[in-house]
Parts: sequence; structure tokens; C-alpha cells
Amino acid sequence: MSTILKILFLAGIHIFFLFSIAHAQLDEAFVSKDLLLSLSPAHPGPHKEVRVTAQTFSFNVETTALTWHVNDKLVKNGKGITSITVTTGAIGTPTTITVSANPPGVTSYKKTLTIWPSDLALLWHANTYTPPGYRGKALPVRGSTITVVAMPSLATKSGYHDPKTLMYEWRLDDTLQRTLSGRGKNTFSFPETKGASVPPDIALRVQTEDGAVTQEKHIRISVREPELLFYELHSLRGPLYQHALAGTFRVGSGGETRVLAEPYYASGKPSFLTYQWNVDGTNLISDRNHPEVLAYHSETGNVSE
Repeated sequence: MSTILKILFLAGIHIFFLFSIAHAQLDEAFVSKDLLLSLSPAHPGPHKEVRVTAQTFSFNVETTALTWHVNDKLVKNGKGITSITVTTGAIGTPTTITVSANPPGVTSYKKTLTIWPSDLALLWHANTYTPPGYRGKALPVRGSTITVVAMPSLATKSGYHDPKTLMYEWRLDDTLQRTLSGRGKNTFSFPETKGASVPPDIALRVQTEDGAVTQEKHIRISVREPELLFYELHSLRGPLYQHALAGTFRVGSGGETRVLAEPYYASGKPSFLTYQWNVDGTNLISDRNHPEVLAYHSETGNVSE
């Protein structure tokens, strides 16, 4: 073979090689097999309606016929049917959605997604004080500690997952709490530092170790200001909690009354507080053993308020 023929032969191989690379790059760039399914809501609970939407950059889903199956049953088929609505079952009951497409000139596309419905509850409490017998919730104030406890219900075909084996990702005001997140960390405690004008926002993402089931939830906790209420202390019936003293409280001439001061939502026990009583502009000294109680005697001929 002459030198010229060799050069032409090598040039032909080089051109063919470049064409093959270019053809492969075109196939990879424009004939990508990316058919995606998205859910709304992203992490549905049991017996909830879910919108499932198909998306792709490989072909026009609006002009291509899509075929939808739910739990192997045909539910919809036709051009422009880019989404369907399904209803999830009970926790631990899967709903499997399959969408397929056959755009002209390329191979068929198919995507399957299984929904495992789950639930997540967030309960919280604050370490603030409320009087004995108080039926309401102890509310957080600035300086108190808030504790949030997660109660997840995640299940697959193997049954419910032990909360201790799940992965927890806690966020406070959109900031990831790395040291308080991790496997089995279903309790999150933090100090409230901002006060009533900026309620804390807590978000939790919990999932199985293999990522098969994920659930998210967030709560915003209202912060209160501490309150101090006064109650008449009856000698036989004790504190009259059904009626808080408000405005002016009159003590008749020669009368005697005992008043109990109850701090609601104090960040600590009442024994840690300092009480200073004042009646008619005069500071009074209360019982050292019970500084929260004022025993007041009105002199004969005087009416105090």
C-alpha cells in the first residue's frame, strides 16, 4: 500500500472514530432515559389524595401518549395525561404507580414508584411552672426549655419500623441541628431565647435507614409572657382558683384576708422566686416559709383595697 493510501486510510479511521464519539454524545445528551415522577404532597399520609406528575426533558409529554397503572391496574391512557390522582391506603399498605410512554423514533420509557403512606406526630412540653390542679398546658416563655418528642408511624411490607432504628433530622428555624440529629434521636430539646415576638419553628425529617419511607413535619410554638395571678386563700377550701382577683380587692374594716400569688409559666419553681408585697403603697413582709401568701389584717374603721 502506498504512503498516500495509508494516510487516507488512517484519516478515514480517525473520522469514523470522531463520528462515533459525536453520535454517542448526541444519544447521551438528547435521548436520555429520564422519566421522573413527583408527588404532591411529597410524603403523603394514610388515606390521603396524592397527585402524581410525570416529567422529562427527553421528549414532549404534552404530545406523547402516557399509560398509567396503579397497582397493576390500568387507570388512564392518552396524550397530555401528565398527572393522575390516587388515594393512599392504610399505613404499611403500598400503592404502586407505573407510567410508560412510547415517543416516536426512540425506545419506550417506563417509571415505577411505590408510595408507603406514613404518619408523624410532634408533641412538645415546656419546663415552666403551673399551679397544682391546673388543667391547661405549661406554655414556654423566654428562658425556658422546650422539648419536642417525635412519634413516627413508618411501615413497609416487613411491618412497622422501630422508632429507635429510624433516622431523624431536626431543624430549628431552618438551621440543621447536627449534634441532635441521627439514628434513634426522636427527642429534641432547646432553650427558648427570642421571646414571644419570634416563635420557634421546628421541622423534622424522619426516614428508614434504607430511605424507602420518609415523612416530614414542622410546628411553630407560641411563646408567652409569664403571668402572676392572685387568688383568695380560704381557711377551709384553700385557694379559690375558680375566680382570680382582678382590679380592686376590698378588705372590710377589722377584716382579715389571705391572698395567694400564683406565677404561671415561670421558668422555674415558685421556691426560686422572690416575692415583694405592697398594699396601699406600703411594702409588707410575708411569711418566710410561705412568701407566696400574704396575710393581711385591716384595722377597725379602715377599708383597704
